[in-house]
Amino acid sequence: MLRTLLRPLLRGLARLLFRVEVTAQQADFNHARLLVVANHQSFLDGLLLGLFLPIDPVFVVHSTIARSWMFRILLSQVDYLAVDPSSPMAMKKVIRLIETGRPVVIFPEGRITLTGSLMKVYDGPAFVAAKTGATVVPVRLQGAERTYFSRLSGKHPKQLFPQIRLSILQARHFPMPEGATAKLRRRKSGEAMRRLMQDMIVASRPRQTLYAALCDALDIYGRSRRLLEDVKQIEYSYNDLLKMALMLGRQIERLSQSGERIGLLLPNLVPTIGLIFGLSARRRIPAMLNYTAGVEAMQAACDAAEVKTLVTSRAFVEQAKLADKLAGLANVQLVYLEDVRERIGLGDKLWLMLWALHFPRRFELPAAPEDAAVVLYRERLRHASTKKVLLEKPEVEALLALIRAPGGSLGVAALPAPGSELDAL
Repeated sequence: MLRTLLRPLLRGLARLLFRVEVTAQQADFNHARLLVVANHQSFLDGLLLGLFLPIDPVFVVHSTIARSWMFRILLSQVDYLAVDPSSPMAMKKVIRLIETGRPVVIFPEGRITLTGSLMKVYDGPAFVAAKTGATVVPVRLQGAERTYFSRLSGKHPKQLFPQIRLSILQARHFPMPEGATAKLRRRKSGEAMRRLMQDMIVASRPRQTLYAALCDALDIYGRSRRLLEDVKQIEYSYNDLLKMALMLGRQIERLSQSGERIGLLLPNLVPTIGLIFGLSARRRIPAMLNYTAGVEAMQAACDAAEVKTLVTSRAFVEQAKLADKLAGLANVQLVYLEDVRERIGLGDKLWLMLWALHFPRRFELPAAPEDAAVVLYRERLRHASTKKVLLEKPEVEALLALIRAPGGSLGVAALPAPGSELDAL
């Protein structure tokens, strides 16, 4: 009775404090045997799922966690089954519970994330789904890892009440895989569950442009957070990257048209990354050229992507001995960053310091997440033929979602190794 009265109050309080947003992609909870799987971000996860899922499930929790007095207070509002993952009988208890027709919620990772990304996904939950024939509904939690109820280290920024999102994805089934032994079938089931969890992370990612993602990172981690270092061994912060994106994007915009594909022939240094974000914000599509390719291959790359403007650097051209190659390019206008730097005037600097840095989101022109984001080339250096790959923003975001680890840092190599097969970004 008390739980029935408290649940609406707790749900309203959670919506007020954490601005909880629930989205569903053709979710259906009306199944005789139902298993809900979710990523594990904080001690609030069970309570949030219990409050906002349209079912009254039983939560499977680690026996060690269930002994914590703080966690028992949260568990008092839901039904739960404490199990020891190291015990062979643990999953049998879950199987019997599902067979009774009671919905079950389980965290396949087994523990709260320590990195913000997926932890090891255990085989047990997938084997339970295959053994019982239960319908599996994946639920992605986002934002709870930034609360003080998470277990992320101190380098990860936390907030009192960050916004939390629950994404309910389409139901799946796990048929029992074929295998000579139970151990092999269990391992195959576990691999299927790992793929499901990875697909869930990608499918529920925010639908946004590259520049909007950079702005979100600024808000989450703070402008002073250092995240990049290149061969010059200089550490760059989010604010440094934003300055480069704003100023370089503004300058190259004056030399190009909206929707134009801009060739980049630059080393893998931090300003190049800033230029990519700046071009994306102003609806220019960067096309990364391979400097080790021959003149014919480089010309073919420009023709394939319809590149009319090529941004490079005189220092880089001299160091990499590219003058002869650039002289052989036809129908391509060369823009040198040294010249761009000279054109930056007092008005540009005042614009940057007094307006753009304070309102970075207004710098971005209206664009859809499905618009083209970047042109990649895949080529073999000994051949002149070049294959163009045009990635849209969702595809780039999907790649980032697979490798994203909040709080990590990125190193930028100076130059790719000559003679190798390249995928330039």
